Amino acid sequence: MKIIPFSDLKDIINEGDVIALAALSTANLPAEILKTLVDQYDEHQTPKAFTFMLANDISDYRGDSYDLDSFVSRGMIKRLITSIITGSPKTINAMRNNDIEAYYVPQGVITTHYRSQTSASPGTITKIGLNTNVDPRYSGGKVNTRTTEDLVSLIEINGETYLNYDFPEIDVALLRGTYADTEGNIYMTHEAHLGEGYSVAAATHKNKGKVIVQVKAVIQSGRFNPSDVFIPGKLVDYVVVNSNPKYHRQVVQTQYDPALSGHYQITEMREPYIALGTRKVILRRAAQYLLEGDVISIGFGINNELSNVLEEEQANHLVQTNIDTGVFGGLISSGNYFGMNYNLSARMRHELTWDFIYNDGIDVAFLSFAEVDQYGNVNVSKFGDKMNGCGGFIDISQSVKRIVFSASMVVGGQLNFVNGEAQVETQGKSPKFVKEVGNIDFNVENARKLAQEVYFVTERAVFELTDKGIKLIEIAPGLDLERDILANMEFQPIISDEINITQNDIYQKTWGGLSQVIKSEDRI
Repeated sequence: MKIIPFSDLKDIINEGDVIALAALSTANLPAEILKTLVDQYDEHQTPKAFTFMLANDISDYRGDSYDLDSFVSRGMIKRLITSIITGSPKTINAMRNNDIEAYYVPQGVITTHYRSQTSASPGTITKIGLNTNVDPRYSGGKVNTRTTEDLVSLIEINGETYLNYDFPEIDVALLRGTYADTEGNIYMTHEAHLGEGYSVAAATHKNKGKVIVQVKAVIQSGRFNPSDVFIPGKLVDYVVVNSNPKYHRQVVQTQYDPALSGHYQITEMREPYIALGTRKVILRRAAQYLLEGDVISIGFGINNELSNVLEEEQANHLVQTNIDTGVFGGLISSGNYFGMNYNLSARMRHELTWDFIYNDGIDVAFLSFAEVDQYGNVNVSKFGDKMNGCGGFIDISQSVKRIVFSASMVVGGQLNFVNGEAQVETQGKSPKFVKEVGNIDFNVENARKLAQEVYFVTERAVFELTDKGIKLIEIAPGLDLERDILANMEFQPIISDEINITQNDIYQKTWGGLSQVIKSEDRI
């Protein structure tokens, strides 16, 4: 390991390199390394033509740092391999305009593939992604017409069909830790989550690439517990020491909060409870599919606020929440507090969390949807002018036995909740229940093979996936079936012989009934 100044990076990172990062937004992002590369490009118009490989979007959201958009807007990236982009609008536009090659592949597959890139392994062979947009019989994960090379192929093993993901070997790993010791060992002491940096470093080392780690300081070897080493020094080539704290933020919202790295617990929630409205009603109803002791996966979108509802209902302790980045339990924050997770029961490496998910660690997955068709196929990644990507949606939805999809029923619809009833103020402008989805991220064929139990929860009605299609099983009190439900769907669902009426106590400003529901023996 060598400790080098940032200026030496110009002699290490070359034009056309495949670069891997292990970050989520600002967390674990080596922003000062990125700044150095951008500054060098601005002065010399090199290096460029990079391939960036990253499991999550890297956006600072603040507008005062360096992220994915900083590279794409300058034409420094030739190819992007990722799972999700939500906070990088310039990158989205570049993908839409065919300015860069781009792939969306499952987050768990990206994260775990690094440890599959060994001399003892044939690579990443998995069923994750079969019969979805990632499958080569669909688009193979290609985002636009400029993207032509196949990264995903079909393979047969013992009569079973799998996907073979052929990811490029890594030339440079750009990683971040809190400290490096004098032997090059990396510690994640102040970081909000651990990430997949170890596996990225190992894969890069195997390829004889360069592993560069940005840290706050270099400490004497032996100062910390050896069990706290996250990346052993053997895998680290260069260490750069952050000079401007602005480019080493723990999370977007704060420079450093020790509670976010598990050094103490807070006594009360730091974000406000969400107000009574469509989102809260959906989450309250969705949460009624929980049983005490469930381990639940919280997906991106509306369900990121599920922990907020559980905490307000004093029911958080009855279940264990999980975010696939490696966060277990505690207070999973949302909205402007996204990424600020407190009082965690466990923190795991990102790739090991996917092992947990792939091995039946999750009892119920709470996922969002953008479109659902008459068969039960779901689209989350590409709709309208949005190109968000699948994130971990495909991995999770193909790994659990019970799924609760949650979203508003109609784009632009507006409901009021008065005296225990729902009242439609605005019907909305476009349905989410469509004849055919524009992109398949959840395939009903997989669901049947896996014998999954699947529900769709909206503020107006609840649907169940059956062998014959989508079945309406529940309607909100105060709504008209034809006018408020069926007229806002592009297809006629199966209608239950006995349509239930949603229990109206969830429409109160203060509820207080969720704990009892979760403690019951049956999911409602």
